This record gives sequence, structure tokens and C-alpha cells, in this order.
Amino acid sequence: MTYTPYNYIENSCFVPVTKLPEPLKKGHKLALKAFDSNASAYKENDIVRTSMDHYLTALNEFVAKEHFATPLSKNSNAVISSNETTISPDANPKKQKPTASKARATRAKAPANSTPKPVELIPEEIRFLRRYVAMHGKVKTRISVVRLLSSLQKAMMEKRIRKTSPYAKEIMQMQDQLIKAANRMGEAAEINITKAYLAHYREITSSQRIRDSIALLKRFVAIQGREGAQDKAKRLITAMERMVKNNKVSKDDPYSARLNDAYKSLKLYIREKKKTPEIQTGELGSIYGLLGMAPSYTSHTSKRKPKGLGSVMSSADLVRMDFDTIGLKGKFRELIGDPSVGFTAMVFGQPKSGKSTLMLEFAHHLAVHHGDVLYVAIEEGYGYTLKEKITRIGAIHPRLNFSESLPKDVAPYDFVFIDSVSRAGMELEDLVKLKNRYPRTSFVFIFHATKDGKFRGGNELAHEVDVIIEVENKMATASGRFNAGGQLKI
Repeated sequence: MTYTPYNYIENSCFVPVTKLPEPLKKGHKLALKAFDSNASAYKENDIVRTSMDHYLTALNEFVAKEHFATPLSKNSNAVISSNETTISPDANPKKQKPTASKARATRAKAPANSTPKPVELIPEEIRFLRRYVAMHGKVKTRISVVRLLSSLQKAMMEKRIRKTSPYAKEIMQMQDQLIKAANRMGEAAEINITKAYLAHYREITSSQRIRDSIALLKRFVAIQGREGAQDKAKRLITAMERMVKNNKVSKDDPYSARLNDAYKSLKLYIREKKKTPEIQTGELGSIYGLLGMAPSYTSHTSKRKPKGLGSVMSSADLVRMDFDTIGLKGKFRELIGDPSVGFTAMVFGQPKSGKSTLMLEFAHHLAVHHGDVLYVAIEEGYGYTLKEKITRIGAIHPRLNFSESLPKDVAPYDFVFIDSVSRAGMELEDLVKLKNRYPRTSFVFIFHATKDGKFRGGNELAHEVDVIIEVENKMATASGRFNAGGQLKI
């Protein structure tokens, strides 16, 4: 196989990154950006195109010279074995199932004498190793193997797994084994990890478990502020009581106080038939902090604070607030940085400035790479202009959805675009309430500006959002909290 600008992203997981000379390693990192989004950067920039052409020539020569394996045809059903894994072909995976005895034999079990350490968060390395171990003895499609490999390499690129990680050696072994499997298997095969490796991986994966109190608090956070959660709240109350009765959560637990606050909130929610489960802002902030999540009200530079925010958070909890980012890449990362989960953005510009086109492209990028998107096209509705933009941009994806008005419930979506806020008749208070109700949903609020740069409600909202994007004369300029400060030509 020859790597080209148009197949590079699809086959990037097969690039032998660890074996490449340093110049080619740097070229690989640049190539992931240059060839992303249908190779737009490669097509539009002469300097990028020239440098990437040189890189691909050198890479293909290196791969051919070193005789690295390349992906086989999807119809290939060769039998493969290595020191690490054995891959058996399967022409009809749906009909082939392991026997009950075999399933019991291949199930991942903790070593007999091990006691898992209770932790607040399972490290990324262990989570990936668990996914790999779970494949053992099972028939897996080549797509599922490549998907795991791609997720692993993404975590490496985003520095969620580092060279200094305690299990970096095992992760590199896992990567090599997955590459070999993906390169040599057909459409589907049974994955069998060599006994010695399997035993070692199981020892690692069984060494840690989520602390019971943390698991319960995560369930509470998932329903906090959500309407219609009575059944889930009742089940959670039962689970809390059972954990205490079985002494799995005691007063000595470091998070017993926070768990007790959550329990009281749930009981009050059920007893008084409140609209949503509620908890005091200070305690909620502390819970989010220990879970490594961003509270819905958190705003590092905000001049306005929601009512009742005056909470106190310990330095330990504050340091733990290492916000989850969405892993944004490409030109939009250069524009706004890598925002946290549940970010807010404000976009403004004069009519015909190109802001709707840019946001449609952004919505499509998020749908392709990051989750479910709802674009509320109040301004244009289901009209010809919207259809024309979607067709011209190529903003077509199963996870990109459109609506002419804001639904009552946007919980199913990871990202919501409102175009425009003024046509929706929404005030600052409405936007803040919306954000507080859906803390894990990211919102992009689009405004129309007048010729003098003024826009209703926007000046106040600017203090509350994470990112501000101004669009003028087909040029977008960003500022904000996630290393935003770039420019993008529309």
C-alpha cells in the first residue's frame, strides 16, 4: 500500500510510528493535521502541500525498504500466528460462537491473591488494556480491532497516555500486537493473546477498581439537574443504602460526607416531588472537583456569578479539576484551542459575514469526530438557503441534526448550535438557565451584530462564555480560555 493525502487518515493507525526516524515522526504529527477534514490544509496551502509531498515520498520509501506490513485486503483470510497473538480466520463470524466452557476459560479473572486498590479514576492505560483483554477468545471484526487501535493512538497523541506512564511498556506491546492483528487478519478472526502476556495484562487490569463511593457519586452527578429522573433516583437511593448496609461504604470513607449530601438531596427530591435533584452549590462544586469534572457554573474569568455561587473549594479539590477536553483537532483547534466538555461559545458578526457557513462547517466537524450535534436553524429554517449551504459545505452526517426551533429537551445531544439567539427571542437569563440545566452539553450561541458592532444581550453574555468568535469580512477571530486566539479564513 502507498500512503497518499487521501488515504492517510484512514490508514494512519498502520504507520509504524515507533520505528520511524525522528524527522518522519514529526512529519507524521503534521500529516494528521494536514490531511484531516478531507485534506483541506493540504489542498489550500502550497507550503503545506510541498512539505507533505516530501514527507509521503520519504515515508513510502522507508516502509518499502524496511518491509513493514501493510493492510491486507478485507477479503483476506490468512491464518496468522506470532509470539504475542494467534489470529484464526472466520468467514462467518455471526454463526461462530465460543462454547460455554471456552467462554468461562477465556473470561478475564483477577489473580486469586490480589486485592484491587480502590481509586477515584481508573488510568487510561488500564482501561485500554481491559478492552484488549476482553477481546481474548472472541471473534472480532477487523473494524473493531482498528477502532481500538485508533482510540489508543489518539490517547497517545493527546498525551492522555505518556512515555512516563507506569504501563507505557505494556501499552506499546498492545499497540504492536493490534497492528499485527489488523494487518494480517481478514474480515473477522478469533483473537487469542499468548498465555504469558494475558496473565500479565490481567494482573494489571485487576489491580485497581473504582471506589464504591465514587461510583455512587458519579451516578448522582449524571441525574443532578435532570427532570424526570425519579426512577433513577429511587434505584440510586437503594444502591446507597445497600452499600452502607454491606459496609462497602463507611463513615471512614474519605467521600462519605459528600455522599451523604447527595443521599439527602435524593430523598428530598422524592419526598417533596421536586422538579430536579438539587444540592448546595458549594457541595456540588466539591463533588464535581473530586470527580475531575467541570461544574456547570465554573468560569475562571467570569465577572458575573450565578446566584448563590460564593462557595469555598479546597486547593486539593481545585487541583483535581483537570477538565475533560473534547480532543478538538485541525483548523478549529487552531482557532479556539481544545475546549473542555460542556464548553460555551459566542459567535457574532454582521449579516452575510459568513458566520453561519463557518458554524455549519464546525457543527459538521464535531459530528464527524466528537458526538451528536443539533443545529437549531431558527434564522433560515428548512429553506433553500440552508439546503444550499449544507450541500456546498458537505455538512451531511448521521450525527448532525437540524431543527427550526429549540426542543424542550436537548439532553440527547453533545453539542447545540442556536442560530440565532436574537431570532429565538432568548435573553441572557434564558441562556444561563439552559447551560446550567445541561452542564455536559456544549452550546454555541450565534448573534447578529449591527454595523457599529453592537448586539442585543451579547455584551453581557461575553463575560459568561468560554470562547468568543468574531466574524468579519470572511475572517473569524477567536479569544477565550482554551488557548484560543487564532484566525480562520472562511
